[in-house]
Amino acid sequence: MRKIDWRADLNQLADELPKLHKNLFFNQEADQFYSRIRNLKNRVDYMNIYTIVMEIAKIVAAIGDAHTAVALPRHSRLPFECYWFQEGIYITLTTPEFEDLLFHKVVNVDGNPIEDVIKRLSKIVSHENQSFLKSQIPDHLICADMLFGLNISNKIENVRITIEDQYHEQWDVILPIIKYDEWKPDALYDRATAYEELPLYRKNKGNYFWSEFEREKKLLYINYNKCKDMPTLMVRDFSNQLINDIKSNADIQRLVIDLRNNGGGNSELFKDFMKWLSTFDRLNRRDKLFVIVGRDTFSSALLNTYYLKMNTHAFFLGEPTGGMPNHYGEVKYLSLSSSGLYIRYSTKYYALDDDKTLPSFIPDVEFPVKFKDYIQNIDPCLAWIIEED
Repeated sequence: MRKIDWRADLNQLADELPKLHKNLFFNQEADQFYSRIRNLKNRVDYMNIYTIVMEIAKIVAAIGDAHTAVALPRHSRLPFECYWFQEGIYITLTTPEFEDLLFHKVVNVDGNPIEDVIKRLSKIVSHENQSFLKSQIPDHLICADMLFGLNISNKIENVRITIEDQYHEQWDVILPIIKYDEWKPDALYDRATAYEELPLYRKNKGNYFWSEFEREKKLLYINYNKCKDMPTLMVRDFSNQLINDIKSNADIQRLVIDLRNNGGGNSELFKDFMKWLSTFDRLNRRDKLFVIVGRDTFSSALLNTYYLKMNTHAFFLGEPTGGMPNHYGEVKYLSLSSSGLYIRYSTKYYALDDDKTLPSFIPDVEFPVKFKDYIQNIDPCLAWIIEED
């Protein structure tokens, strides 16, 4: 196995990233960046590869630009998925072998209280606000490579977690580590209720965008999960179909655009529909047009959010966005020559709001994501819209 020259990679990072990034030192002094790199160069001989990667991730995350980050390698993981609700981090999906873990709160990882685990993971997550951190922590929590590299777990073969049930009873479970490619969605055990009972925002997860007309409620729901064409359907064609449906169906009295799970892509793809919507008086009203945003609304999805804010009379609800209104973006990649580690970096600055200190786009009405709603298949955002009729 070829030995990685980490010092050469760190020298490359110090030399090239400040030249490539639009404005690398907008949030920290240059001396801090170079000092962290020098410090790590002095310690790499005494570290394993997992720890070195985590230390590089800390250096890049400290820049304070959510679009500038290490593309962290992910080889091994825990056999579950989780989500950070208002009540804590809960397991939302697992395999039949660990059915008893489903819908329990994670309170400890290998002897570390979950609060300490979050604090350590936060240091490797490039973020500009708490919303994006809440979005990213669950995916990092299940990555065994990261847990080992941050010394949260002391083994790469298995991890001991402590879970808590609804009666606050706690117990430990030792979980084996699996490869990411062994985590097959069609083999998962999901004890959620029948698919038809799921709230709309949790349906059709394999589709980047889709819509459904609720005839009795006279409401057209548009789920826009990714600013990207699907292999079988382009956003342009989807948009044209929406326009035709809305124009030809007078029963559509309210329109909901759900961006809460949209992490970005190409912001221009949905622009034609939004531009048309801004001219369509029947629905372009504060009591007719609703936009749902959340912690995963980021990058191009945030640009779409602001387009709707500036050009329509939409009413916004949900969580504060993971994307910061005034932010760096338009990502390119730097490959470190020896390790092959990729670093994302920003090449453009977006100024979307006059308030340059605003950490998130704040909706008109906020709805925190609660575990009790999740377990009962309730979407408080859509419920509020329907009740407001």
